[in-house]
Amino acid sequence: MTTTTAHVRFGDAAIDDLLAELTLDEKALLLEGVDSWRTNAIPRLGIPSLVLTDGPHGVRMVRDDGGAFGVGDSRPSTSFPTSATVAHSWDPEHARRMGAAIARESRDFGVDVLLAPGVNIMRNPRCGRNFEYFSEDPLVSGAFGSAFVQGVQGEGVATSVKHFAANSSEDHRFVGDSLVDERALREIYLRAFERIVREAQPATVMCAYNRLNGTFCSDHRELLTGILREEWGFDGVVMTDWGAMHDRVASLEAGCELDMPGEVPHNREAIIAAVHDGRLAPEVLDEAVRRMLRLIERATVDAGRPSRPHDPAAHAALASEIATDSAVLLANDGTLPLDPSAGSGPLLVVGEPFEKMRFQGAGSSLILPPEVVTPKDAFDARGIRYAYARGYRTLTAERDETLETEALAGARSAATVLFFGGLDDFEESEGFDRADLRLGEPQAALLRRILDTGARVVLVLFAGAPVELPFADELAAVLDLALPGMRGGEATAALLFGEANPSGKLTETWTHTAADASSAADYDRGAIARYAESIYVGYRFHDAARTPLRYPFGHGLSYTSFAYRDLDVRVVDDRVEVGATIANTGDRDGAEVVQLYVRNNDGAVFKAEQELRAFTKVRVAAGGTERVTLSFALGDLAYWDVAEHDWVLEDGEYEVRLAASAADIRLTAPLVVERGRPSRSPYPAAVDADYAAPPTGIPASFPLLLGRTVPEEDRSGRLTFETRLADARRSAIGRIMLGAVLGRVRRQFRAAQAMPESAERDAKLKSAHFVLRMMPAMSLRSLAMSSSGAMPYGLAAGLAEIAEGHPIRGIRRILRRRGRRTDPRARSIAAPTTTIASEATAATARPES
Repeated sequence: MTTTTAHVRFGDAAIDDLLAELTLDEKALLLEGVDSWRTNAIPRLGIPSLVLTDGPHGVRMVRDDGGAFGVGDSRPSTSFPTSATVAHSWDPEHARRMGAAIARESRDFGVDVLLAPGVNIMRNPRCGRNFEYFSEDPLVSGAFGSAFVQGVQGEGVATSVKHFAANSSEDHRFVGDSLVDERALREIYLRAFERIVREAQPATVMCAYNRLNGTFCSDHRELLTGILREEWGFDGVVMTDWGAMHDRVASLEAGCELDMPGEVPHNREAIIAAVHDGRLAPEVLDEAVRRMLRLIERATVDAGRPSRPHDPAAHAALASEIATDSAVLLANDGTLPLDPSAGSGPLLVVGEPFEKMRFQGAGSSLILPPEVVTPKDAFDARGIRYAYARGYRTLTAERDETLETEALAGARSAATVLFFGGLDDFEESEGFDRADLRLGEPQAALLRRILDTGARVVLVLFAGAPVELPFADELAAVLDLALPGMRGGEATAALLFGEANPSGKLTETWTHTAADASSAADYDRGAIARYAESIYVGYRFHDAARTPLRYPFGHGLSYTSFAYRDLDVRVVDDRVEVGATIANTGDRDGAEVVQLYVRNNDGAVFKAEQELRAFTKVRVAAGGTERVTLSFALGDLAYWDVAEHDWVLEDGEYEVRLAASAADIRLTAPLVVERGRPSRSPYPAAVDADYAAPPTGIPASFPLLLGRTVPEEDRSGRLTFETRLADARRSAIGRIMLGAVLGRVRRQFRAAQAMPESAERDAKLKSAHFVLRMMPAMSLRSLAMSSSGAMPYGLAAGLAEIAEGHPIRGIRRILRRRGRRTDPRARSIAAPTTTIASEATAATARPES
């Protein structure tokens, strides 16, 4: 049933009074979660709990009796296009409207804090969670993230901007150390967060699992206090991702208030003990509690504001509108749009996604929609005449010769083949990274065989990130729907048959293979992640390196054409204003994404060749023209100077470029800057030499750029408190633990495989696979911190002691924890293998936000 948070108004004086009345135990309780999705209430003082739940493309409100994870456990809500999809629209207003709609559903469900948006940079196309992020470019990510936050919070629901910061890998997210030089951190990885904090004032920020330059984000005072609060002016609450807590006392001193999901007695006891023995100043604890009370007041006051119930039909229509406006026509030889009357000849549709569309990503953002409109539904509703051949099965690596033969037979007589493909939940998901960018073997092999028949093939893609298309030049057209939400089938049909004109463009670069990515030299090779490419991320790398690309950043075609003319560039006060006329030179109404890049000055400091500084989407009637104006602050041309630890604008000759993509520059004009300072490099000569062009490997000067020694990767294979279970196979206890846990999950997976084909089977397969893939990436600490007590901290720490060669000390620690019985869910350790398996599996059943 819907829950409602009591309406309270504290005020500063009342908060001071509450602080005086709260006991130390109650203060500690206020700073941790309970029951996976709530904060603790203090009933005797009238302090209510808050309800938090997952986003970012819908409300994943877990049922009261549903546990913490699983597609069948959440209440139905609108499944909107994912963040990566919405960004392809290049229209932040879509993010604002979507955020407002999600907030209205959140309020109807009694949700106070929506765990969204995710604004991490798409550093590498293999990252399994890229579908939840907006772009490889911080300007795009910041613009969409800010609009989303304003939309949600404008309806009275708090947001949590995540994952702060430099969280670019799923395989190593629990234990990884992101080594990022100061300039890249500021110019690339923090810039979107900064814009959102300054512009939209989010209620909370969620810190990431990983270390940043040696320090876990939850303990990172420079990040959470120095930059976020003191520099940017953030005045809200910092919470952990679910299980991201590292050291509870250090986290409070760093500026991290809320421990989620909480219920780790060790953390609560650590706060109390630290206050008693003087390691934690009472005023530090009080300030953290004060921020929590302000969040509670803000959320509950907003919850008391009048609002109208959400309109499911209107939200479904909005999801369809956004999906349609976000689709990207990657290639077209004129085959699209198709004639819906089938006058051009027989139409064959191949591919399981036609009837079982993949419309969202996998993991903690999984939404249970009230309905799904597949392409088949939309085709049938329009009376489209077609033949259908399944061709291949998703969620399996096995080819089906019978299905392939049927598809090939149909392709030989078809005038056009619509091939539906992409990635499934076994290939792309939160919790693990992709091994490569290839399509699954069953569909890739079948597509190759169909092309060999000489058939005219249109490829329709459903995937949250780039894929390899080695046969792209043989395709008649490629339409990328990305992950379009529950009405994606309606958008697909409208675009294929010309009811709508595609106008989306890519916000990430599509390389030919994973090896061409800008961060390929050191991506997912271990827990130590060397961001050796520095500022050369995505198109910033490829422009300067002249990488042959499949599709460049900003690319997208239309059923009409556009001409750019009459460029005008002026500097007014401290802003650069750029005007141009956009003409629709075709016979269809359409929309064009106009991108403004600036070529950087040729100075002493290494820089990207060009950088996106503004963009706009303009809708132009067939044969018509529209005047557009774009602007940016002159200070946006500044780079981060690592000697001064500040932004520095260099004098010199720049160039304004108006473009249809990063590789399609239409108009240029000079821009001379004389308000900065002469160019000089703050780097050692070795860094200047190595980074004059984008590095394709790990430069010898990377430690100089980083400003610290690069730590050695632990390859011992021993189980420690911070070792991924996958890396602990050389330890006997590590092998036992990993084998026991994976054995349990594998049994669940095999049981699901044995079920008859059905939506229930697919849901169980996806849920089991998610846990199966994520489990090896977890550490003993992350298991303990994310399990809400199901994996007691003392047990995890004791196992680590035993594995490191201290059996007596480890057993004592386990028994001491058991004897204290602080955690009511702590279980017997008499049967270690069974206990480890059940407790660790219970831990992974918790949400990972």
